[in-house]
Amino acid sequence: MPTIDHHPGRSILVNGEEWLHFSGTSYLGMASHSQFQNLVMEGIQKYGINFGGSRRSNLQLGIFQEAESYLAEWLGVEAVLTVSSGSLAGQLLIKYLEEEHVCNYAPSIHPALVGQGSLFRGSMEEWIHFIADFEAPPQQILLSSTVDPLFAVAYDFEWLTRLSPKKHTTLVIDDSHGLGILGEDGRGSLHQLPKAPHLEYILVSSMGKALGVPGGLIGGSKALISQLWASPFFGGASPIIPAYLHAFMKSQSLLQQQRKQLQQNIQFFTKVNPAPEYFQQIPGHPVFYIKETGLVNFLAQNKILISSFNYPAAKDPLVSRIVLSAAHTQDDLQKLTTLIQHYQQRQ
Repeated sequence: MPTIDHHPGRSILVNGEEWLHFSGTSYLGMASHSQFQNLVMEGIQKYGINFGGSRRSNLQLGIFQEAESYLAEWLGVEAVLTVSSGSLAGQLLIKYLEEEHVCNYAPSIHPALVGQGSLFRGSMEEWIHFIADFEAPPQQILLSSTVDPLFAVAYDFEWLTRLSPKKHTTLVIDDSHGLGILGEDGRGSLHQLPKAPHLEYILVSSMGKALGVPGGLIGGSKALISQLWASPFFGGASPIIPAYLHAFMKSQSLLQQQRKQLQQNIQFFTKVNPAPEYFQQIPGHPVFYIKETGLVNFLAQNKILISSFNYPAAKDPLVSRIVLSAAHTQDDLQKLTTLIQHYQQRQ
Protein backbone atom coordinates (compact mmCIF):
# COMPACT_ATOMS: atom_id res chain seq x y z
CA MET A 1 0.00 0.00 0.00
CA PRO A 2 2.03 3.01 -1.23
CA THR A 3 1.95 6.40 0.46
CA ILE A 4 2.36 9.47 -1.75
CA ASP A 5 2.61 13.23 -1.24
CA HIS A 6 0.92 14.44 -4.44
CA HIS A 7 -2.39 14.19 -6.24
CA PRO A 8 -2.95 10.79 -7.90
CA GLY A 9 -3.67 11.53 -11.55
CA ARG A 10 -3.14 9.10 -14.45
CA SER A 11 0.14 8.20 -12.75
CA ILE A 12 1.80 8.43 -9.33
CA LEU A 13 5.35 8.46 -8.01
CA VAL A 14 6.21 5.57 -5.68
CA ASN A 15 9.70 5.84 -4.22
CA GLY A 16 10.71 7.99 -7.17
CA GLU A 17 9.33 5.56 -9.78
CA GLU A 18 6.33 6.29 -11.97
CA TRP A 19 3.39 3.92 -11.67
CA LEU A 20 0.23 4.05 -13.75
CA HIS A 21 -2.82 4.72 -11.60
CA PHE A 22 -6.18 3.13 -12.40
CA SER A 23 -8.17 3.94 -9.29
CA GLY A 24 -10.16 6.71 -7.61
CA THR A 25 -13.35 8.50 -8.65
CA SER A 26 -12.06 11.44 -10.71
CA TYR A 27 -13.66 9.84 -13.75
CA LEU A 28 -13.37 12.88 -16.01
CA GLY A 29 -9.90 13.73 -14.72
CA MET A 30 -11.01 17.17 -13.54
CA ALA A 31 -9.06 17.10 -10.28
CA SER A 32 -5.74 17.05 -12.12
CA HIS A 33 -6.71 19.03 -15.22
CA SER A 34 -4.67 22.23 -15.50
CA GLN A 35 -7.49 24.21 -17.13
CA PHE A 36 -9.90 23.36 -14.33
CA GLN A 37 -7.25 24.09 -11.70
CA ASN A 38 -6.65 27.52 -13.26
CA LEU A 39 -10.38 28.26 -13.15
CA VAL A 40 -10.49 27.30 -9.46
CA MET A 41 -7.61 29.71 -8.82
CA GLU A 42 -9.50 32.38 -10.76
CA GLY A 43 -12.50 31.69 -8.53
CA ILE A 44 -10.37 32.00 -5.40
CA GLN A 45 -9.16 35.39 -6.58
CA LYS A 46 -12.79 36.46 -7.01
CA TYR A 47 -14.50 34.81 -4.01
CA GLY A 48 -11.69 34.02 -1.58
CA ILE A 49 -10.46 30.69 -0.28
CA ASN A 50 -13.69 29.91 1.56
CA PHE A 51 -17.13 31.28 2.40
CA GLY A 52 -17.87 30.16 5.94
CA GLY A 53 -21.19 31.89 6.41
CA SER A 54 -24.73 30.58 6.22
CA ARG A 55 -26.50 30.58 2.86
CA ARG A 56 -29.42 32.24 4.63
CA SER A 57 -27.44 35.25 5.85
CA ASN A 58 -28.37 38.77 4.76
CA LEU A 59 -25.37 38.79 2.36
CA GLN A 60 -25.84 36.57 -0.67
CA LEU A 61 -23.30 35.40 -3.26
CA GLY A 62 -24.92 35.17 -6.68
CA ILE A 63 -22.76 32.23 -7.81
CA PHE A 64 -24.84 29.82 -5.69
CA GLN A 65 -28.16 30.69 -7.31
CA GLU A 66 -26.52 30.86 -10.73
CA ALA A 67 -25.07 27.36 -10.38
CA GLU A 68 -28.23 25.87 -8.87
CA SER A 69 -30.41 27.31 -11.64
CA TYR A 70 -28.07 25.86 -14.24
CA LEU A 71 -27.99 22.45 -12.53
CA ALA A 72 -31.80 22.34 -12.31
CA GLU A 73 -32.14 23.04 -16.02
CA TRP A 74 -29.39 20.57 -16.94
CA LEU A 75 -30.84 17.80 -14.79
CA GLY A 76 -34.44 18.49 -15.73
CA VAL A 77 -35.74 19.06 -12.20
CA GLU A 78 -37.70 21.97 -10.78
CA ALA A 79 -34.99 23.08 -8.37
CA VAL A 80 -31.57 22.16 -6.98
CA LEU A 81 -29.90 22.86 -3.67
CA THR A 82 -26.12 22.56 -3.28
CA VAL A 83 -24.26 21.77 -0.05
CA SER A 84 -20.63 21.20 0.91
CA SER A 85 -20.53 17.42 0.34
CA GLY A 86 -22.51 14.52 -1.01
CA SER A 87 -22.70 13.06 2.49
CA LEU A 88 -24.18 16.29 3.85
CA ALA A 89 -26.72 16.28 1.01
CA GLY A 90 -27.79 12.79 2.06
CA GLN A 91 -28.05 13.65 5.75
CA LEU A 92 -29.94 16.90 5.07
CA LEU A 93 -32.47 15.10 2.91
CA ILE A 94 -33.00 12.08 5.16
CA LYS A 95 -33.43 14.20 8.29
CA TYR A 96 -36.21 16.06 6.52
CA LEU A 97 -37.92 12.97 5.06
CA GLU A 98 -37.91 10.99 8.31
CA GLU A 99 -39.76 13.75 10.15
CA GLU A 100 -43.05 12.57 8.60
CA HIS A 101 -42.33 9.36 6.70
CA VAL A 102 -41.11 5.81 7.21
CA CYS A 103 -38.27 5.22 4.75
CA ASN A 104 -37.28 1.94 3.15
CA TYR A 105 -33.56 1.67 2.36
CA ALA A 106 -32.22 -0.54 -0.40
CA PRO A 107 -29.09 -2.54 0.49
CA SER A 108 -27.22 -0.51 -2.13
CA ILE A 109 -27.71 2.83 -0.39
CA HIS A 110 -24.79 4.92 0.89
CA PRO A 111 -24.55 5.21 4.71
CA ALA A 112 -25.05 8.99 4.47
CA LEU A 113 -28.61 8.35 3.25
CA VAL A 114 -29.57 5.98 6.07
CA GLY A 115 -31.50 7.53 8.94
CA GLN A 116 -33.28 5.95 11.90
CA GLY A 117 -34.76 3.14 9.84
CA SER A 118 -32.86 -0.09 9.38
CA LEU A 119 -30.95 -0.97 6.24
CA PHE A 120 -32.40 -3.97 4.39
CA ARG A 121 -30.22 -7.02 5.01
CA GLY A 122 -30.33 -8.96 1.79
CA SER A 123 -29.74 -8.64 -1.93
CA MET A 124 -31.17 -5.95 -4.16
CA GLU A 125 -33.49 -8.54 -5.72
CA GLU A 126 -34.80 -9.53 -2.29
CA TRP A 127 -35.41 -5.87 -1.42
CA ILE A 128 -37.43 -5.39 -4.62
CA HIS A 129 -39.59 -8.40 -3.71
CA PHE A 130 -39.97 -7.02 -0.20
CA ILE A 131 -41.17 -3.66 -1.53
CA ALA A 132 -43.62 -5.37 -3.88
CA ASP A 133 -45.16 -7.31 -0.95
CA PHE A 134 -44.89 -4.48 1.57
CA GLU A 135 -48.16 -3.07 2.93
CA ALA A 136 -47.12 0.45 2.13
CA PRO A 137 -48.89 3.55 3.45
CA PRO A 138 -50.61 5.85 0.92
CA GLN A 139 -47.26 7.62 0.50
CA GLN A 140 -44.03 5.64 0.71
CA ILE A 141 -40.38 6.71 0.51
CA LEU A 142 -37.81 4.40 -1.05
CA LEU A 143 -34.07 5.05 -1.27
CA SER A 144 -31.58 3.39 -3.61
CA SER A 145 -28.33 3.94 -5.44
CA THR A 146 -28.42 3.82 -9.22
CA VAL A 147 -24.95 2.36 -9.67
CA ASP A 148 -22.85 0.04 -7.52
CA PRO A 149 -19.33 1.38 -8.23
CA LEU A 150 -17.61 -1.45 -6.38
CA PHE A 151 -19.01 -4.42 -8.30
CA ALA A 152 -19.88 -2.48 -11.49
CA VAL A 153 -23.64 -3.04 -11.42
CA ALA A 154 -26.31 -0.67 -12.72
CA TYR A 155 -29.72 -1.20 -11.14
CA ASP A 156 -32.86 -1.63 -13.23
CA PHE A 157 -35.90 0.24 -11.91
CA GLU A 158 -38.52 -1.17 -14.27
CA TRP A 159 -40.10 -2.85 -11.24
CA LEU A 160 -41.43 0.55 -10.14
CA THR A 161 -44.09 0.32 -12.85
CA ARG A 162 -45.57 -2.72 -11.09
CA LEU A 163 -46.22 -0.87 -7.83
CA SER A 164 -49.83 0.00 -7.07
CA PRO A 165 -50.90 3.25 -8.78
CA LYS A 166 -53.19 3.85 -5.79
CA LYS A 167 -50.17 4.65 -3.64
CA HIS A 168 -47.77 7.51 -4.19
CA THR A 169 -44.15 6.33 -4.27
CA THR A 170 -41.20 8.67 -3.92
CA LEU A 171 -37.86 7.17 -4.90
CA VAL A 172 -34.69 8.90 -3.73
CA ILE A 173 -31.82 7.98 -6.04
CA ASP A 174 -28.16 8.43 -5.20
CA ASP A 175 -26.54 9.01 -8.59
CA SER A 176 -23.07 9.95 -7.36
CA HIS A 177 -21.33 7.48 -9.69
CA GLY A 178 -23.56 8.10 -12.69
CA LEU A 179 -23.82 11.88 -12.76
CA GLY A 180 -21.49 13.42 -15.29
CA ILE A 181 -20.91 10.07 -17.06
CA LEU A 182 -24.08 8.18 -17.90
CA GLY A 183 -27.15 9.35 -19.78
CA GLU A 184 -27.54 12.03 -22.41
CA ASP A 185 -25.01 14.85 -21.95
CA GLY A 186 -23.86 13.17 -18.72
CA ARG A 187 -27.11 13.96 -16.94
CA GLY A 188 -26.99 10.63 -15.16
CA SER A 189 -29.66 8.03 -14.50
CA LEU A 190 -32.66 10.19 -13.55
CA HIS A 191 -34.05 10.44 -17.07
CA GLN A 192 -33.91 6.69 -17.58
CA LEU A 193 -36.39 5.99 -14.76
CA PRO A 194 -39.99 5.03 -15.65
CA LYS A 195 -42.58 7.79 -15.74
CA ALA A 196 -46.00 7.43 -14.09
CA PRO A 197 -48.36 9.79 -12.19
CA HIS A 198 -47.88 7.88 -8.92
CA LEU A 199 -44.04 7.97 -9.12
CA GLU A 200 -41.91 10.88 -7.91
CA TYR A 201 -38.13 11.12 -7.89
CA ILE A 202 -35.62 13.00 -5.76
CA LEU A 203 -32.01 13.13 -6.88
CA VAL A 204 -29.11 13.28 -4.44
CA SER A 205 -25.53 13.17 -5.60
CA SER A 206 -21.96 14.01 -4.86
CA MET A 207 -20.43 16.53 -7.24
CA GLY A 208 -16.94 15.44 -6.25
CA LYS A 209 -16.68 12.42 -8.55
CA ALA A 210 -16.93 13.10 -12.28
CA LEU A 211 -17.66 16.83 -11.94
CA GLY A 212 -14.62 17.57 -9.77
CA VAL A 213 -16.48 19.87 -7.35
CA PRO A 214 -16.14 19.12 -3.60
CA GLY A 215 -19.83 19.36 -2.81
CA GLY A 216 -23.20 17.69 -3.13
CA LEU A 217 -26.63 18.45 -4.55
CA ILE A 218 -30.28 17.62 -4.06
CA GLY A 219 -32.69 17.93 -6.99
CA GLY A 220 -36.47 17.79 -6.80
CA SER A 221 -39.61 19.88 -6.58
CA LYS A 222 -39.52 23.56 -5.69
CA ALA A 223 -41.58 22.74 -2.58
CA LEU A 224 -38.99 20.22 -1.37
CA ILE A 225 -36.03 22.53 -1.99
CA SER A 226 -37.82 25.38 -0.17
CA GLN A 227 -38.33 23.16 2.87
CA LEU A 228 -34.69 22.06 2.87
CA TRP A 229 -33.54 25.68 2.50
CA ALA A 230 -35.58 26.63 5.57
CA SER A 231 -34.21 23.79 7.74
CA PRO A 232 -31.78 24.58 10.57
CA PHE A 233 -29.49 21.77 9.39
CA PHE A 234 -28.98 23.63 6.11
CA GLY A 235 -28.93 27.11 7.64
CA GLY A 236 -26.23 26.13 10.11
CA ALA A 237 -23.90 24.58 7.52
CA SER A 238 -21.25 26.23 5.36
CA PRO A 239 -21.82 25.93 1.60
CA ILE A 240 -19.63 24.67 -1.23
CA ILE A 241 -16.51 26.77 -1.60
CA PRO A 242 -17.76 29.24 -4.22
CA ALA A 243 -14.51 29.17 -6.22
CA TYR A 244 -15.34 25.60 -7.29
CA LEU A 245 -18.80 26.59 -8.50
CA HIS A 246 -17.18 29.42 -10.44
CA ALA A 247 -14.86 26.88 -12.09
CA PHE A 248 -17.73 24.47 -12.73
CA MET A 249 -19.83 27.10 -14.48
CA LYS A 250 -16.92 28.05 -16.74
CA SER A 251 -16.02 24.41 -17.51
CA GLN A 252 -19.04 23.15 -19.42
CA SER A 253 -17.21 22.78 -22.73
CA LEU A 254 -14.26 21.17 -20.90
CA LEU A 255 -16.59 18.71 -19.18
CA GLN A 256 -18.07 17.74 -22.55
CA GLN A 257 -14.57 17.29 -23.95
CA GLN A 258 -13.51 15.13 -21.00
CA ARG A 259 -16.71 13.09 -21.19
CA LYS A 260 -16.02 12.36 -24.85
CA GLN A 261 -12.43 11.38 -24.04
CA LEU A 262 -13.57 9.07 -21.24
CA GLN A 263 -15.99 7.27 -23.55
CA GLN A 264 -13.22 6.87 -26.13
CA ASN A 265 -10.97 5.36 -23.44
CA ILE A 266 -13.71 2.97 -22.33
CA GLN A 267 -14.38 1.90 -25.92
CA PHE A 268 -10.68 1.40 -26.64
CA PHE A 269 -10.05 -0.68 -23.52
CA THR A 270 -13.19 -2.75 -24.11
CA LYS A 271 -12.17 -3.40 -27.71
CA VAL A 272 -8.55 -4.43 -27.09
CA ASN A 273 -9.00 -6.11 -23.68
CA PRO A 274 -7.67 -9.66 -24.22
CA ALA A 275 -9.54 -11.20 -21.28
CA PRO A 276 -13.05 -9.72 -20.94
CA GLU A 277 -14.05 -12.78 -18.91
CA TYR A 278 -11.95 -11.42 -16.03
CA PHE A 279 -14.17 -8.35 -15.67
CA GLN A 280 -17.67 -7.07 -15.00
CA GLN A 281 -18.62 -3.64 -16.34
CA ILE A 282 -21.59 -1.34 -16.93
CA PRO A 283 -21.72 -0.24 -20.58
CA GLY A 284 -20.36 3.30 -20.84
CA HIS A 285 -19.07 3.32 -17.25
CA PRO A 286 -15.33 3.40 -16.43
CA VAL A 287 -15.28 0.89 -13.55
CA PHE A 288 -14.25 -2.70 -14.34
CA TYR A 289 -14.77 -5.11 -11.43
CA ILE A 290 -12.07 -7.81 -11.45
CA LYS A 291 -13.15 -11.41 -11.02
CA GLU A 292 -9.60 -12.77 -11.44
CA THR A 293 -7.99 -11.74 -8.14
CA GLY A 294 -4.45 -12.82 -9.06
CA LEU A 295 -4.33 -10.04 -11.63
CA VAL A 296 -4.07 -7.39 -8.90
CA ASN A 297 -0.62 -8.44 -7.64
CA PHE A 298 0.64 -9.07 -11.16
CA LEU A 299 -0.22 -5.50 -12.20
CA ALA A 300 1.40 -4.13 -9.03
CA GLN A 301 4.59 -6.06 -9.81
CA ASN A 302 4.60 -4.17 -13.12
CA LYS A 303 4.02 -0.74 -11.57
CA ILE A 304 0.30 -0.42 -12.16
CA LEU A 305 -1.83 0.42 -9.13
CA ILE A 306 -5.54 -0.35 -9.26
CA SER A 307 -8.30 -0.09 -6.67
CA SER A 308 -8.14 -3.05 -4.28
CA PHE A 309 -9.25 -3.02 -0.65
CA ASN A 310 -11.33 -5.01 1.82
CA TYR A 311 -14.97 -3.91 1.82
CA PRO A 312 -17.14 -3.12 3.66
CA ALA A 313 -15.14 -4.21 6.73
CA ALA A 314 -11.46 -5.05 7.13
CA LYS A 315 -12.33 -8.73 7.57
CA ASP A 316 -14.27 -8.89 4.29
CA PRO A 317 -12.77 -10.07 0.97
CA LEU A 318 -10.86 -7.76 -1.33
CA VAL A 319 -12.89 -5.78 -3.85
CA SER A 320 -10.66 -5.08 -6.83
CA ARG A 321 -11.39 -2.82 -9.80
CA ILE A 322 -9.73 -1.10 -12.71
CA VAL A 323 -10.98 2.49 -12.96
CA LEU A 324 -10.39 4.37 -16.18
CA SER A 325 -10.40 8.15 -16.42
CA ALA A 326 -10.36 10.75 -19.16
CA ALA A 327 -6.79 11.56 -18.08
CA HIS A 328 -5.45 8.20 -19.29
CA THR A 329 -3.68 8.11 -22.63
CA GLN A 330 -4.00 5.41 -25.26
CA ASP A 331 -0.44 4.35 -24.41
CA ASP A 332 -1.53 3.88 -20.77
CA LEU A 333 -4.40 1.67 -21.86
CA GLN A 334 -2.22 -0.27 -24.27
CA LYS A 335 0.31 -1.00 -21.53
CA LEU A 336 -2.52 -2.14 -19.24
CA THR A 337 -4.01 -4.50 -21.84
CA THR A 338 -0.59 -5.89 -22.76
CA LEU A 339 0.02 -6.81 -19.14
CA ILE A 340 -3.44 -8.39 -18.89
CA GLN A 341 -2.55 -10.48 -21.94
CA HIS A 342 0.76 -11.53 -20.37
CA TYR A 343 -1.05 -12.53 -17.17
CA GLN A 344 -3.62 -14.50 -19.18
CA GLN A 345 -0.92 -16.40 -21.01
CA ARG A 346 0.68 -17.45 -17.71
CA GLN A 347 -2.50 -19.03 -16.39
